[in-house]
Amino acid sequence: MDWNYVKSFLAVVDAGSLEKAAERLNVSNTTVFRHIHALEKETGTRLFERIKGRYSLTEAGEEMLGPARQILNNFEAINLSVSGRDIAAAGTVRITAPTSFAYFILPDYFARLQTAYPDISLELLASNQEFNMAERHADIAIRVAELPPEYLVGREVRKIDWGLYANHDMAEKTEQNFNAMKFPDRLPGGFIGASGALRNHPVFKWLDENHADRIIHRSDDFVAMAGLARAGIGYACLPADLAIPDLERVTSLHQFVPNRLWVLTHPELKRIERIKLVLQWLGNALKNEPRLIPPAR
Repeated sequence: MDWNYVKSFLAVVDAGSLEKAAERLNVSNTTVFRHIHALEKETGTRLFERIKGRYSLTEAGEEMLGPARQILNNFEAINLSVSGRDIAAAGTVRITAPTSFAYFILPDYFARLQTAYPDISLELLASNQEFNMAERHADIAIRVAELPPEYLVGREVRKIDWGLYANHDMAEKTEQNFNAMKFPDRLPGGFIGASGALRNHPVFKWLDENHADRIIHRSDDFVAMAGLARAGIGYACLPADLAIPDLERVTSLHQFVPNRLWVLTHPELKRIERIKLVLQWLGNALKNEPRLIPPAR
């Protein structure tokens, strides 16, 4: 039984309504409703009568109330027993991040964090997939998304815009003739297109709809696209976090909505000192990261 379900159950019991329970837990109404629904599905019975927005316990809910409070008390006792470790700026913090950040940006951050907090050990999980943070598969998530999952908390640290990138030689040829051209119909070279799920992104839909005849190669991975562009194969449409060494931005693609960068954690983890410190440090560092700011041309 998920302990968050139990917390939501007791919050609704004590508050008498979904809205007030959500306020107490600092989560959305949808989250509390989902927890109650999951708990009722797990127990195989209705736990509440819902009358005009008020939640009152059914007979089965009354039977569950005592054990639920005992579960909560047991968790609080566990928290108290380990709280000494949680208030220290020491221990391991697991960070999951997209491969672009893991390869090109975070290594420098890890070196600086080691100096700032020598007793904190960092574990980097390079993946674009979500991890179960409730089970501590990861403590902090750096994510590019329109909206983060509702079960995580944190902040949007910046927006990342799109640009057209090429290696130095192609960028130089483009620079010489760019002002006389109608972008991108007469750029001196082809494009690197998308394959797989990336073809559904607005940038690559536009590329396929307007310039499919000029696509030379394709990839389903941004890092691979950047590598192909660096090899001189063609121009790549990339967000600024993919501006790897030896790539130059030819122009910005302002017609596309910028990506949103978030630094997130699970609500139960944000009070742990080492996680809180690293979360704040990463958020501030990424907000001011110069490599995510397009160069003026």
